[in-house]
Amino acid sequence: MPPQGAGCLEYAVETSNLTKVFTGKEGGKTREIRAVDSVNLRIKRGEFFGLLGPNGAGKTTLIKMLATIILPTEGTARVNGYDVVKDAEKVRISFGWLHGETGGRALYWRLNAEDNLRFYAYLQNVPSAVAERRIEALLDFFGLKQDRHKMVKDYSTGMKVRVMLARSLLANPPILFMDEPTVGLDTIAAVETRALLQDLNRELGKTIIFTSHNMYEVERLCQRVAIMRNGRIIIDDAPSRLSDAVRDTHAIEVRVQGGKGSQLLTEAASKLSAVRRVLEVTAEGEGFLIRLEVDDEHRAIASVASELGSLGVAVVSIGRTQPTLEDVFVKLTKG
Repeated sequence: MPPQGAGCLEYAVETSNLTKVFTGKEGGKTREIRAVDSVNLRIKRGEFFGLLGPNGAGKTTLIKMLATIILPTEGTARVNGYDVVKDAEKVRISFGWLHGETGGRALYWRLNAEDNLRFYAYLQNVPSAVAERRIEALLDFFGLKQDRHKMVKDYSTGMKVRVMLARSLLANPPILFMDEPTVGLDTIAAVETRALLQDLNRELGKTIIFTSHNMYEVERLCQRVAIMRNGRIIIDDAPSRLSDAVRDTHAIEVRVQGGKGSQLLTEAASKLSAVRRVLEVTAEGEGFLIRLEVDDEHRAIASVASELGSLGVAVVSIGRTQPTLEDVFVKLTKG
């Protein structure tokens, strides 16, 4: 049973000074690592929430505490209104979890989609009659009906992700932990997965806690983003407002025709007099898009166009550009 008044609870996830300290031996001495350090977080019901951070920032440890896999050292956390320590079993039936991994551990490849879902429904104690109805609905929702009897090993990567998403919904949890769900996917499968996640959030009202290293999809999907560094949340806001955190970053965008490859363009651009650093060099058709951090956009535009021209690079367009979420992430996580 949900906690009393659960339907009125404003927050799907709420933490107070949540901390995890790991201890180990190094050189004969005891060493402490504060993987998560006094995190205070509130995620509203129905919110699509992004959790970002470089490797080692603490985001995986944070999610594992919310999922009751590891115990906090200090502080408290509630998921769907339940305490992760005192009500661990009730927390576990409140969320579904998808890891960004389509290898052998994610599904049983020698079972078909229907049997995979039936097996995991049994493990999650979903009553058989309820499970059959949900499996049928999930196969339909994720477009798997036609291939329901085909073994998972013969599925495309995108289809495997759809089966994993269906598996995370078997107990109809209100909260989904999506841990890099598009990692390793080709472009088409990644686009399909993002669309499915949006449907789960918008149509079914699922709260989604989303981790990814792909800043583009975070910016597209998430209503709010928190960035972690050294175990702490250093900023928490809507993606559209996070650029205020790097308002001292000035950038220009240059489109060039031809060029001798992204590596040579990067090296050449980094040596231009007005350029602080090269943010991005991306192939576009027969040319490249170059984003550059500069001190003064107005002065840099003329200087960069002239210097690139003298290097034999044909400048098609050049102008100011706003900082991206990736710019925010890099600046904040590097301190």
